[in-house]
Amino acid sequence: MIRQCYRMHINFRHVTRILLNRTFSSAMQAEASKEIILLGHKYPTDEWTNVTPRVISKLGRNLHILLYHPLSLIRQRIVNYFYLQFHNRIGNPIFSVYDNLSPIVTVEQNFDSLLVPKNHPSRNKTDCYYINRDTLLRAHMTAHQTELISMGLNNFLVVGDVYRRDEIDSTHYPAFHQVDAVRLCTKDEVFENVKNTDELKLFEHRGVESNEKQGCHTLESVKVMEHELKNTLTGLAQTLFGSEVQYRWVEQYFPFTHPSWELEVYYKEDRHGRTDRMGIWIRFRKIGYVFIRYPRYQIILEQRYRFFGSIQN
Repeated sequence: MIRQCYRMHINFRHVTRILLNRTFSSAMQAEASKEIILLGHKYPTDEWTNVTPRVISKLGRNLHILLYHPLSLIRQRIVNYFYLQFHNRIGNPIFSVYDNLSPIVTVEQNFDSLLVPKNHPSRNKTDCYYINRDTLLRAHMTAHQTELISMGLNNFLVVGDVYRRDEIDSTHYPAFHQVDAVRLCTKDEVFENVKNTDELKLFEHRGVESNEKQGCHTLESVKVMEHELKNTLTGLAQTLFGSEVQYRWVEQYFPFTHPSWELEVYYKEDRHGRTDRMGIWIRFRKIGYVFIRYPRYQIILEQRYRFFGSIQN
């Protein structure tokens, strides 16, 4: 089988005014007893522990599945798009959705299973929130990919909150949301719309890796999958931003996918909401930041149900 991965990051400025009392008590307990309680479970702490009370306060909020929350509305539009694009012969969606997985993962899940080198800077304490040397808050939803594939899943979406030690600015915050889509295809599925497929193969023995493919894959299989992947994501961009949206593909590198690309969309709006003054190319990973056009993003994060109800349509 050959794997196809899509990744979308939904990023908002998070401005939270309220820190729960249990947050501080958990942090003080960790310092006093060398353990910390997160989401109802106890974890030992050590010299790697750097998770902060402010970040802990965001665990378990699950804004992306909160009824009428902007993040939930975006999540549902993405899910609906994949349901419409990929279905079986009788019309049932083939993608399953996992949007309530624990954000606490192991180093094995977050890095090792994705072939991230031991000395890769993304493993540093300056980049991640560690609970201890073996456990951390997931830095990407891809941390669940290997586990779900090993369960026999071929087509699935994974949605949730992720945590990275970013400097806070207008488009960065230590907590944000991400959607991963994974699709595994058999030979028949890859070449479904190709004629005369008898001689076509997914894999080749002793193949040569290039900028276009991995050594184990045939060029024809990679090109077919590349075509589907790019059509799927550009279709999603058009669904979210409109059919006239401008976009471009940028080659990228990730330890766990090759070849890799990022999709950028052209977004025309200045900070005052006018659409005739400036335009920027923004990576598709920041679709939440531009899709919900509210200048006071703290309202979105404070869970004001009256506000959510006003935008449910």
